[in-house]
Amino acid sequence: MVAGATDTSAAARIRTAVWRWILSEPEAIEHYRATMPMFRDWLALLDGEPVGVGACSLLQGREEDSAALAVNCVLRDARGKGVGTAIYRQVSAHARSLGKSELQSFVIADDPGGSDFAENRGFVVTSRTRGLRLVLDSCPRPPIELPEEIEIATLAERPELAQGVWETAREAMADIPADGGVPVSPGSFKEFSTRALAGPKYIPEATFVAVRGREVVGYGQLAWMNRAAGFGDHAMLGVRRAWRGRGIAQALKAAQILWALDNGLSELRTGNDEHNAAARAVNANFPYTSLPDGLVYRGPLSAEP
Repeated sequence: MVAGATDTSAAARIRTAVWRWILSEPEAIEHYRATMPMFRDWLALLDGEPVGVGACSLLQGREEDSAALAVNCVLRDARGKGVGTAIYRQVSAHARSLGKSELQSFVIADDPGGSDFAENRGFVVTSRTRGLRLVLDSCPRPPIELPEEIEIATLAERPELAQGVWETAREAMADIPADGGVPVSPGSFKEFSTRALAGPKYIPEATFVAVRGREVVGYGQLAWMNRAAGFGDHAMLGVRRAWRGRGIAQALKAAQILWALDNGLSELRTGNDEHNAAARAVNANFPYTSLPDGLVYRGPLSAEP
């Protein structure tokens, strides 16, 4: 095992090969290192070649949870040789140093080997993310329909709205289904600005804000998943409780899709917890097609040092 920074491009390549539908970029991993103080990552080498990635950090937005967030990705040709077990020990050791007693990890449902590895070590599925993709080549242009008193701006046009976006995120994220009993939080305004409103994935021109005068009532953020491939990620969609049920979320989602169409993107991807009925109802208004589910596992730390 060596530090992930030894070859960040290899780390991104391995993550993408294993997760397939979630594309990783080296710059995004570097941003994690720079903005998440407790984040650590490693490369697993087999005969000198990088074949696995491990990472461990506090759960972003749920730092008080009993579990640490762990990544354990091993290329399929390198499985069954102890690589995944070595990563499991490494991330468990870091989780212990963070005072955590469990790990939360992620497996794509069409990777049975990943599920078998987790379940053989006592991990259980605690939630399921329904993945979606929107191929833009033949996507119709959606209309934007808003209540009369609401307009949409971007953070590129009105950066002073960032504070209101954070306040909206605090309210909206608390309503996102989450296992472990700890609600999701965007953190402080400084943490939110550093992680969500900066870095290589951030697109201020595609961070749309629904406003009533100077009041932010909702926002929808499109981020880069892979800039070179033209893939965007629906990073967040949130509306303040008092303004829900008026079509604002759908309008914000439409604005993201229109921006992607007008700026030559090839595909958008997203995923929502299967219990997030509100978000899934919004997505049903657009021609997304299904991707394999993402399985969230929780389980014990490795008993071996």
